[in-house]
Amino acid sequence: MIPGINFTYCRHFIRHYLSATRIDVLHSPFVFNLYNSCIKRQPTNHAFNDIELLRKRLKADCTVLLQKDFGAGSSLFSAKKRSVRELVYLHAKQARLQQIFYYLIRKFKYTRIVELGTSLGLTTAYLSKATGEAGSVLSVEGADEIATAAQNNLNRLGLTNARILTGTFDNMLPQALAELGKVDFAYVDGNHQYQPTLNYFHQLLPYLHNNSMLIFDDIYWSKGMLKAWTEIKNHPDVTVTVDLFYVGLVFFRREQVKEHFRLRVF
Repeated sequence: MIPGINFTYCRHFIRHYLSATRIDVLHSPFVFNLYNSCIKRQPTNHAFNDIELLRKRLKADCTVLLQKDFGAGSSLFSAKKRSVRELVYLHAKQARLQQIFYYLIRKFKYTRIVELGTSLGLTTAYLSKATGEAGSVLSVEGADEIATAAQNNLNRLGLTNARILTGTFDNMLPQALAELGKVDFAYVDGNHQYQPTLNYFHQLLPYLHNNSMLIFDDIYWSKGMLKAWTEIKNHPDVTVTVDLFYVGLVFFRREQVKEHFRLRVF
C-alpha cells in the first residue's frame, strides 16, 4: 500500500467516472438544463478575475494561522499551525466547482445562503458575488484566526453581503438559520463524519422550501460520508440529487420524479 493514498476514494472515483450518465442520453429536462447552464464549463467570466487573483496571492502567503479542528458536539479540539498557502492547497475547493456554485445561485436567484466551513473565504466570495447586494451569506468558521483572515479577504474584494460567524457548526448553525428564517442554498463543507452530516441535514430541513438546494462536500471521502449521502438521497423530502463526485447536489422540487444522477465535472 502506498502511504497517503486513499484507495477507497480512488476506486469510487473510477466507478463514478465509468458510470456517469452521458449528457446526450440524459432524459431529465430539469437536469439537462441544469448541466448546460451551470455544470458544463461556461464561457470565460471576468467577474471571477478578482477572486482568482486573490487565490494566486494566498498561494504565496506564508503567514501562519492557528487551525482548530472541532469534533461534532464537543468543546474539545485539536489545533495546529498552518501557513495560509498550506490552507489554500489543503482546503480551498477547485475554482471549477466554486464557479458551478456561482452559476447555480444565479440561475435560481438564491438570496439566503448558508455555508458551513469558511476556511479562507474563497468559496464564500463566489457565493457572495453570485447572490448580489440583495442577498445575505452567513458562513460558519470554527477557527478565530482563519475567520479573521477570511473576513479580511472578503473586505479586500469589496463584498459586503457576506458575514462570518465564528464558532462550532453545532453552536452557530441554529443562529444562522434563525437569522435567515428561510434557506435557499446551503453548502456543507466540514466535519466530514456520518452523524454530524445527517444532523446538519435535519437541522436545515425545516428552513427549506420547494426550490431550495443543498450541496454536500466530499461525499465519497469515507464510508461514513457515503452512508450519510445515501441516507440523504433516500429521504422522502428529497426528489432529485446530482452526484458530481466531489460534491452532491440535493433538490426538493415536489414536481419532479424522484431520480438520482451521476455527472462528470472535469
